[in-house]
Amino acid sequence: MSRFVVVEGLDGVGKSTLVKELAESFSGHAMSTPGPALRESRQSVLNAFSQDELAKALFYTASVSSEGRRARILAESGAWVFMDRYWASTVAYAKARGVTADLDALSKSLVQPDITVLLVLDESERQRRLNIRGATSEDMETLDAIFRKCVLDELHARANLVVDITGLAELDAASKLSSSIIEYLALNEI
Repeated sequence: MSRFVVVEGLDGVGKSTLVKELAESFSGHAMSTPGPALRESRQSVLNAFSQDELAKALFYTASVSSEGRRARILAESGAWVFMDRYWASTVAYAKARGVTADLDALSKSLVQPDITVLLVLDESERQRRLNIRGATSEDMETLDAIFRKCVLDELHARANLVVDITGLAELDAASKLSSSIIEYLALNEI
């Protein structure tokens, strides 16, 4: 049984770390959007689109399309794939930034994951983690309560499963996430 699993959440909750842990424990693949081919040019693209939030959202949409197709090919070949951010984040952050275009119309053309998991963490703990790692300007957006609520509401609406990792060490969080995914898939026969 192989699956394409997306892990969503606010900046600083531990998505990247846990996606790597999951890929290792399932002998699968850790991926992210944007993918490696676009990661180095990401900041240049975002700077070029600095006054156009829709253009930024479409850049992320293109990345989701490309990485989603790669993920589905890997999953269909028998591998587990764990994606750090995908479509839910693209839409959630775009809406929080004021994009009003019907991005959901594009979702019909995108590869759908088998499960979308939303990682949540106590806000004070999340902010502490952001401070330790050095918060980027994008991280700082989520410190605004209204922006954060908009993003979280959208992520909640698009998640199949919500996993709270508040107070858990990295290995315990990975274990809880892993068992929650397996349980969800078994209960829903995906």
